[in-house]
Amino acid sequence: MGDASPRRRARPLLALLASALLLAPGAAAQEPPPELQRLVESSHAYYRSGDYARALAVAEEALPLVLRTWGSDHERTGLHYYSLGLTAEMAGNLAAAERYYRETVRVREKVYGVDGPSVAEALEKLGGIHVKQGRPDAAEPIFQRALRLKQALVGPNHAYSASGHSNLGDVALARGEWGRALASYREAIRLLTAQDTSQTVVKSIVEDEIRRYRDTFVGLCRAAWQTRPAAEADRAALLEETFRAGQQAWNTSAASALAKMTARLGARDTDLGRRIRRMQDLSERILRLNGDDQKLLADWHQVQKADKAYSAALEEFRAASAANARNPAVGRQRELAQELQAHLQRCPPGQRKAGCEAADKERQALSAELAKASQAAAAGAGEIMAIHRRMEAAERALPGYAEFTARRTALRDDMDRTERAVKDARAAIVAAFPAYVALADPEPLALDQVKALLRPDEGLVAVLVGSSRSYVWAVTREGAEWAEIEAGARELAEHVEALRRGLDPLAQQDAEGSEGSRAGVVQGFDLARAHALYRLVLGPVAGSLAGKRHLIVVPTGALTSLPFQVLLTAPPPAAGTPAALREAAWLIKRHALSVLPSVPALAALRALPGGGPAARPFFGMGDPVLEGPDPADRQRSGRKRLAARPAGYYRNGLADVRAVRELTPLPETAEELRTIAQMLGAPSDAINLREAATETRLKGTRLDQYRIIHFATHGLVAGDLSGLAEPALVLTPPDVPSEADDGLLTASEIATLQLNADWVVLSACNTAAGGAEGAEALSGLARAFFYAGARALLVSHWAVYSTAATELTTRTFAGLAANPGIGRADAFRRSMLELIAAGHPPGYWAPFVVVGEGGGAAR
Repeated sequence: MGDASPRRRARPLLALLASALLLAPGAAAQEPPPELQRLVESSHAYYRSGDYARALAVAEEALPLVLRTWGSDHERTGLHYYSLGLTAEMAGNLAAAERYYRETVRVREKVYGVDGPSVAEALEKLGGIHVKQGRPDAAEPIFQRALRLKQALVGPNHAYSASGHSNLGDVALARGEWGRALASYREAIRLLTAQDTSQTVVKSIVEDEIRRYRDTFVGLCRAAWQTRPAAEADRAALLEETFRAGQQAWNTSAASALAKMTARLGARDTDLGRRIRRMQDLSERILRLNGDDQKLLADWHQVQKADKAYSAALEEFRAASAANARNPAVGRQRELAQELQAHLQRCPPGQRKAGCEAADKERQALSAELAKASQAAAAGAGEIMAIHRRMEAAERALPGYAEFTARRTALRDDMDRTERAVKDARAAIVAAFPAYVALADPEPLALDQVKALLRPDEGLVAVLVGSSRSYVWAVTREGAEWAEIEAGARELAEHVEALRRGLDPLAQQDAEGSEGSRAGVVQGFDLARAHALYRLVLGPVAGSLAGKRHLIVVPTGALTSLPFQVLLTAPPPAAGTPAALREAAWLIKRHALSVLPSVPALAALRALPGGGPAARPFFGMGDPVLEGPDPADRQRSGRKRLAARPAGYYRNGLADVRAVRELTPLPETAEELRTIAQMLGAPSDAINLREAATETRLKGTRLDQYRIIHFATHGLVAGDLSGLAEPALVLTPPDVPSEADDGLLTASEIATLQLNADWVVLSACNTAAGGAEGAEALSGLARAFFYAGARALLVSHWAVYSTAATELTTRTFAGLAANPGIGRADAFRRSMLELIAAGHPPGYWAPFVVVGEGGGAAR
């Protein structure tokens, strides 16, 4: 094999953020001293890098300065205590976390009053530390108080109270009270999932909220698992309930994009299908407008902070509001209002009910007391409003106020208009196409539904990763089972990270400071660990999957970063023998594998109507005109051509074409595309290389005419390029960049394409990676292609050597051409088996995964 260059993968950036800053919204009139600012910024930097112990040490060093600047009872001091608690908890110093959360509660009670919602938040953090320390009895009254505070604010049926029920579930779980835990988690999940998501932005917020509560769904699974052995337990019902909870807990943007694609294709290329696309594009526009609005507010906040007059008025307003919240009459007013509402429900006026004989007098007494409490509570309202008017006047005097308000009004009006258009369009679409709702917003699938969708030779495996425990479900036509995985997110991530070090050539290069080993492919893959991870995750359900040719895997957490084909189903042969890699019991030898971003995606894909395939077989784009970092170096034989580390590639919202050109050229991708095109009988004009590999050419092509679309180039994940907020594929950069063509085909541009593709091949690098650590199984690139109309993707997990990519893809398409009924996953499996038999290590043959529909024709 010739030496070939891997397409440089992105380095995933840590997505950890400090959850509390020293400075609250709206700067204080008294600015912190420079030394304090320096310490706080340093602590946050260590936190973001994952060095929590050092972040804690620096934050503790800053505490005396905080106390000296604001005193022990100031709001800012409370915020610093909260930040200390979060950092200590992440550092594993639970005793310090407990101490700092106690101080947070004390300060918030002093500043906001004992009934404030921010007190409830601090109480929940304190109770959580008690649970982690193995003291559920100490946590329970704290959690109960926090829940009462939240329910007093919003009532018992609001999602704001979900955390309270989840916390009580944690207490019951710690005590081994499985039934109580199950009931608490059920109530928390009911509150979370019953929210009205008819508005686009609200739906996005609720989905994010559910992601934050994943451990609530995992907690339900754990309680159900412990309840299952009881003789009176309905095991089938618990299996069904947990399978649904696992689906609800991990809904990704890729799954959403795939659902939207199937909804459009379900309506075929009709006026209805085009209206569906238009409505979905409008929904995406609403989310973009909301992002613009949030950025506008953040920028304006910086203007507010810089103005002393506004900051002083804001600080005065906050202090007056906090003082009013401490007014006993305010709490009494709330209590009386709740009592009166409960009385009216128990004894409706005009109805004679037992026990309500004195209802009229009781209501009159409650109403009179409520009127007095309301009058007392309003005593400070005049002063607060006067301060607020001064604050508004100070804001109107800020530079750029008129432009800010005009821009904000225009954004909000645009969002409102677009939301109304979406609502009207949706109503019309549902009337004409009742199946739209089930396709576009799929509910979790029941086990019987999955069984009916699976073919006789298929099995589905879904994994839910939690903090301390994880769960796996296996479903076939014949039955279903589930099992507890005795490992949580951290342990599974350690396994995946260690295995990837023996798979990803650039990861090994970075670790060793060298360019890798033979043929640029890493050696020394940990076969024993690959078997250990198989036993841990799939071993408990392996019996159910025996004999199934095709496994459909729905991974979550760190498992989304590992192609399952590298797991070993049996202990490895003796290490170091030449035949060890050939003889190893790779999972791919037993099963063809494909990946889905969600369980409901199976129903969405298999609901697509048959017929209507694209007319032309293949469209390929690759070998963009790139020069590399050093022209002289490219002429030296035997040197690997690694893409330059991306830095400073974006300027003023467009790609810096000079920097893009310095990426490593990929001439071998031309042969990759030519070989596949010839095999599929595609004409020469279907291949777009060099000067033809441009955004202009791509966007001017009727891509919906092609069944297979193949990109062989560099892939860049969000964060690779300075200023690049989304992933992109590298194409030939133009002489002068424009919004239409700057050499980077971004995810948002991909989403606007019109595809009708059976398969999109992203023979780039790291295109399977999530946008954030552990985020999801697919990057924004893959999500965008699903949205544009791809039924299945072939995407890579790490830097792909072009010779390997060429062999894998050409063998796969040759297999499909010779035997179309075997399906994508099995065709790809056969190409991997040939490379295994040739003695290649897994870093060479395992980078790609089939995502989407991988099965063959229905039997």
